[in-house]
Amino acid sequence: MSGVPSAWAAARTRRLLIAFAAVALVAVRKSDSLLNPQFWAEDGALFFIEAEGYGGWFDLFRAYEGYLHFIPRFIAATATALPLEIVPGFYAGCALAVTGMVAWWLQSPRIPLPGGWVAALAIGAVPHTGEVWLTTSNLQWITALGLFALVIVRDADTATSRGGELGFLAITGLTGPFIILALPMFLWRAIERRSRWSWILCASAGIIAACHLPSLLARTQPAEVVPWAPWHHLAIAGRRTVGTLFFGHLELNEMIAALLGLGFTAIIIPVLWQQRARLKGGLPLLFAALVVLAATGYKARPDTWTLSELGNGDRYFFIPKVILLWLLAALALTSHGRVRITLVAAGVVALAANAPRFFIPPAPDQHWSTSCELIARGQPVWVPILPADSYMLHPGRRPR
Repeated sequence: MSGVPSAWAAARTRRLLIAFAAVALVAVRKSDSLLNPQFWAEDGALFFIEAEGYGGWFDLFRAYEGYLHFIPRFIAATATALPLEIVPGFYAGCALAVTGMVAWWLQSPRIPLPGGWVAALAIGAVPHTGEVWLTTSNLQWITALGLFALVIVRDADTATSRGGELGFLAITGLTGPFIILALPMFLWRAIERRSRWSWILCASAGIIAACHLPSLLARTQPAEVVPWAPWHHLAIAGRRTVGTLFFGHLELNEMIAALLGLGFTAIIIPVLWQQRARLKGGLPLLFAALVVLAATGYKARPDTWTLSELGNGDRYFFIPKVILLWLLAALALTSHGRVRITLVAAGVVALAANAPRFFIPPAPDQHWSTSCELIARGQPVWVPILPADSYMLHPGRRPR
């Protein structure tokens, strides 16, 4: 019997080390955000400014762009008590901590799909411009991975686990619109398993999703709509997911890029179906990746982008890339012989293709400390933030 606790402790230690490794990957690849922390987009212009103006805690459920942002607003509310100079660093540190928690969760022994440790590491290892890392405004793209993983996890069997799942569902569900995309998946889980706990999670997901609806329905739509270019859209999706994963920035024409995405999907669906007993949860995660691509495609209209434009909106392809790596890792871990060798070789090719862009270049220094002095004096000031040539208007901090 003594071997059981020691095995459990070893598994827990390994899980913790991998979570730390995922955090380290993010920190090393985008070290400038920790060495010289600065506000990124809505981190400063929305969450920081509104927390300063409204007191933070009264702002937790204020919607923006049609949905709620609980985690960023909670971080911003907490930061109102801090000295101005350390606020951007606090934001980055909190984002890094949440990233580590998601990496820990993806390795849960109750998740039946093998390769959760690969998914955890992929958070910091996938080819990416870095816009979802160490920013509270884009943290939702990381927490959504945990939300989708909650769909496939085995039913909780203790009160502590159930309470943790409900809390995780509420926090991640109120951060970004992904709970709306995950709702059909929770319904599928409840119908398939017919367990009381699955129905409780499904009902809870429905209530949380409904919290977004008033602001989502009130969101204004663009007046002019450019005609949809479906083939070019497929080419962009294939180029930015499968293409960047395995070929880096290699130039691909529209036909090849579109066929990459279509071909991979056409192959992976029957494989996951045939091996659904060994790869439980694989099909729901693939559905999550595809529905994210569809929803973000509707919002961002990547069919209006050029095929060579690899930096714009890279956050929209982050979740599909992590899930794709997870599925391939699960296949490799449950296969033998040539299949495993081929998949491992594909991983080596992916690493080699993207090695030149492993580190994210430092961002231009916006001299936050200079702005802090003016804000602390109570003076209105236009504060330069990231991305470059962006600004936020701070009215000046009132004496406290």
